[in-house]
Amino acid sequence: MLDKIWQFIKQLIQRLFKTQPSHPPAQQKPLPPTLTDAEYEAKFMEILEGVNQGWSRGDVAGFLIAKRLKDGELAAWLHRFGVRLLEGEHGDVPGTDAVESLQELARRLLLLSRIRDGELGNVAREISREILARFPLPIVEDDGENGLVIEAVFVGDGLGFSGEE
Repeated sequence: MLDKIWQFIKQLIQRLFKTQPSHPPAQQKPLPPTLTDAEYEAKFMEILEGVNQGWSRGDVAGFLIAKRLKDGELAAWLHRFGVRLLEGEHGDVPGTDAVESLQELARRLLLLSRIRDGELGNVAREISREILARFPLPIVEDDGENGLVIEAVFVGDGLGFSGEE
């Protein structure tokens, strides 16, 4: 009984003087450390490799969840990465290998943008377009070794050649 009275008086005094109870504050979950640019790059390259191998929208989302990556943070890193990448290409004319690497990166970024909505997909699309604007993919022409391209149209139940009735 005295215990209850003591608790009541203690709470009354705390309310009057607006003090908090002497309970220790609940420990907050520690925030995961922010990744370095190299760590972001390694994880992003894993995503691009997966996308190149045919990952779906769900596969990418699952990867981000498993690696505890937030879409916005990864998109912010990708934007910084794209700026550095494209600024480095202004004055120098890159060699053939570098151009091919950039074109391959642009192709994979475009694949990612097609299956990932939101900020990450938008940033990937922008960087891809910028790379391809500076270093367009070569136009593939028939060299005679791969055969001729035959125009075909669907006719009835089968396939006919253009010009056939």
